[in-house]
Formats: sequence, structure tokens, C-alpha cells
Amino acid sequence: MLEQLQQVFREVFKDDALIITESTSAKDIKMWDSLTHLELIAAVETAFSIKFTFNEVMMFSNVGEMMALLEKKTKS
Repeated sequence: MLEQLQQVFREVFKDDALIITESTSAKDIKMWDSLTHLELIAAVETAFSIKFTFNEVMMFSNVGEMMALLEKKTKS
């Protein structure tokens, strides 16, 4: 899942060399602002064929938390 998510991040941030880990957060990626956050959420929803609620989106503080919710949503 991390590899697939990393590809989404690379596409959204237009950086083929971007490496993410579970602890990666907005402060770690220079171009991660509120607009790219929305683009990222939309791209993740499309890539994984899921939908996040507003509250779920607001809870993410790092990639690991996003992955944990993705795992729950893709198993149900």
C-alpha cells in the first residue's frame, strides 16, 4: 500500500524522486499546502476507489494515519 500511495504522492507533487514513509507529514514536503492537500485527497480516493469523510480528512497528521484508514476502508 505504501508503494501505491507513494506513486500518488509523486503524481500530485510532480516529483518522481519523492520518498514517503509512515511518518511523512505536510511539514516534510515543501509544496504540501491546503490546495495540494485537497488534490492529494482526491487522488488517493481515486487510486483506492474509496471516499473519505470531511472528519476523516481532518484527522490525518501523517501518511501512517492515512494508510491506517485506507486499510480499514479497502477491507470493508
